[in-house]
Amino acid sequence: MFILIKYGANETLLCNPTCAVVNLLNSIKRRSGHADLTIDVADETGLVKELDAHKYDYAYKHLGTEGTYVLMEKQMVFVDEHPQCAYVPLLDEPTKIFPSFNVRVPNMEKKKKKPTTKSPSPAGMKGIRSKKGLTTGGTSRAPSRKR
Repeated sequence: MFILIKYGANETLLCNPTCAVVNLLNSIKRRSGHADLTIDVADETGLVKELDAHKYDYAYKHLGTEGTYVLMEKQMVFVDEHPQCAYVPLLDEPTKIFPSFNVRVPNMEKKKKKPTTKSPSPAGMKGIRSKKGLTTGGTSRAPSRKR
């Protein structure tokens, strides 16, 4: 259960992803000498993982338990006075090592949520008839016998 992080002049860090994302990123920053940067990682194709959005999740949920990743610097860039994130690989010449490397960010389109109706509470279910004519919800008790 280890991942490889490539950076610099083809340097490699061996990391264990069975920890919180925030701890993994702090370890990578310290060990790679990039403590002053905001970092993220991208897979071998250049897909940025945007780990900072999942700081308290286990890293293996987003990275898997094995694989090779490229260390990326996350920069804030202003386009038409609107802030946007730009990612710069911290690996020298990543396309020489990974020929299909092309930096891209996953689409974060917000899915339209269907309006939901409140389901009745179990107390509100008493007396509602199902298709078979039986009552649903609540508990039915047999009359108690006095002895």
